[in-house]
Amino acid sequence: MATRLTWFHRAAWLGLSLLVIRLADLQLLHGASFRASAERNRIRVIPRLAPRGLLLDRAGRQLATNHLAFRLAIIPQEAGPVEPVLARVSRLTSTSTAQLSRAFAQSRSFPFLPAPILNPVAKRVALRVEEARWQLPGVLVEPVATRVYPLGEVAAHVIGYLGEPSAEAFPVLKTYGVRPHDLVGRAGLEWQLDQLLHGRAGGSLIEVDHRGRQRRVLGFRPPLPGESVALTLDAKLQAAIERQFGSQAGACVVLNPSTGEVLAMVSRPGFDPNVFAEQRQPEIRRLLQDPASPLLNRATDGVYLPGSILKLMTAMAALEHHVVRPEWSVECRGSLLLGDRRFHCWNRDGHGVVSLREALQQSCNVYFMQVGRRVGISRLRAQLAQVGLGRPTGWVMEEQRGHLPVDRRLTEGEVALLAIGQGQILVTPIQVAVMVSAIANGGRLVTPWIVAEVGGQAIPPPASRPLGWSRQSIEIIRRAMIAVVNEPIGTGVTARSDQVRIAGKTGTAQTHRPGQTHGWFVGFCPAEAPRLAMAIVAEYGGSGGGLPASIAKVICEESLRQ
Repeated sequence: MATRLTWFHRAAWLGLSLLVIRLADLQLLHGASFRASAERNRIRVIPRLAPRGLLLDRAGRQLATNHLAFRLAIIPQEAGPVEPVLARVSRLTSTSTAQLSRAFAQSRSFPFLPAPILNPVAKRVALRVEEARWQLPGVLVEPVATRVYPLGEVAAHVIGYLGEPSAEAFPVLKTYGVRPHDLVGRAGLEWQLDQLLHGRAGGSLIEVDHRGRQRRVLGFRPPLPGESVALTLDAKLQAAIERQFGSQAGACVVLNPSTGEVLAMVSRPGFDPNVFAEQRQPEIRRLLQDPASPLLNRATDGVYLPGSILKLMTAMAALEHHVVRPEWSVECRGSLLLGDRRFHCWNRDGHGVVSLREALQQSCNVYFMQVGRRVGISRLRAQLAQVGLGRPTGWVMEEQRGHLPVDRRLTEGEVALLAIGQGQILVTPIQVAVMVSAIANGGRLVTPWIVAEVGGQAIPPPASRPLGWSRQSIEIIRRAMIAVVNEPIGTGVTARSDQVRIAGKTGTAQTHRPGQTHGWFVGFCPAEAPRLAMAIVAEYGGSGGGLPASIAKVICEESLRQ
């Protein structure tokens, strides 16, 4: 009996010792860790996104702003059985129960977090639901700041649009309080400047019980609105250009040739970014599947053969390398035989004897094919590269590089074609706008830029780079560009204006579609003291002396009204 009692005491002491050791381990060694874990389980954050910053044009016109809207949400811990609640909401909002159930299932997370089921809802519907709240346990009518684009399609490709965060971007955005179904910038400046525009999220700090139900609010931090951003863009000019394009596909870039400020950037066809802000899914799917690619910014991502607008650089290379003098003439009989191949001028009857000025004025292919042969591929390619063709311009968002030939052993015919903007070359409208700006500003290469102010603080423009062109060469080409528009036989006479003198050059580029060409117009105004430089392309739009030249006239006349 004594032995059994001894063993019992020993076992009891051993058990008590183990219990003390375990308690010491939990309390002393791991107590802080368990305490922190308990706090994390007890404390929750309900995030509240900040209103996005405004996007304004150069005159303070609102391009992207915020509008107070309403959405319906359900707090799961307060709703009880959710099906009867959804059925009542369905009757009040004329929305199917199945749609509401899907939205609830997709957005539900924690029991205390509101799960959006309808967003946005009209004010009258929100009031109707609010009046019936006593019958709708857990239903919440939330005021939310909704992104609005007051001008609709105007400058949509520059502004961009919103969407749910991608799987790749969400881990980073989550640290800023972004939830999976919140809208963030997905394209354009909305994407490029997203961290500035979305501001600092706020929210409530709440205490929950062991079942995840809210017990009390411990604190609140108001959200900090995003920074307002002022652009160099002129919304009135932008809208006027878009109206002129109508249903014609194409692009236009207008720069201040002295500074590189982007005054207008048009891409057609366009889209309404409000479709994305309001998450109109059927319309979003149509835009994504449209073979006309309305979401593509043709001004920066569209690549085209330049056609005769490239003759400006062929002329510059010839003058700068003293290959020809301005008075040097060629007789154009409508075609040129190189080896066993005949190359035609656009005027099959020929232009007769033409000098440099007349060749630019009438866009004579034969003249510039002869000049290209004299300049040679190395010097011609170097001239094109010098003005930024074949590489990004430095534009703040994505852009295509275009293409310049890298093979210096091109045939004589291939060099002749390159000299007139055909063959192995592709350019973007923004590259061409930079190119023509160099002629307008006296020989400096600018970088296109568009963000003028952030939060009221001015952003300095990027520096321009001198190209080393002689004043005489620039003046010869500028005088010829004035003749293109202002003399009766010039190919750009459609751009002629009684209000402002315009200098320009037309181009008509071959395409893979037989009988269909891209039409180009490049130029600047006023011709004597340029304030605008432009590049306009009408995709499969015929001659550059047609619609593109008429758009140039509108651009320059509209600038006088600013």
